[in-house]
Amino acid sequence: MALIYFVYFSEFATVKNQSFIDAFGKHLRKLREERNLSQEELANRSGIAFSQIGRFERGVRSPTLSTLKALSKGLGVEPKELLDF
Repeated sequence: MALIYFVYFSEFATVKNQSFIDAFGKHLRKLREERNLSQEELANRSGIAFSQIGRFERGVRSPTLSTLKALSKGLGVEPKELLDF
């Protein structure tokens, strides 16, 4: 029974839309470059590790809601602008 539960749960627990994550990364890079910020500058302004900015922009990782809020602060935009692409 436990194995069945694990298979069932894992099918629904890993919802990942790679095309959306990639599009978000491109949008984040565009917003950052429009403000003439380096990845390091955005990381410092946001309080996020520098390496994470690159991972987001390349579509390797997707940010949490808390991270979206921090990115919006670092970019000087409303959080909803990060998802408007």
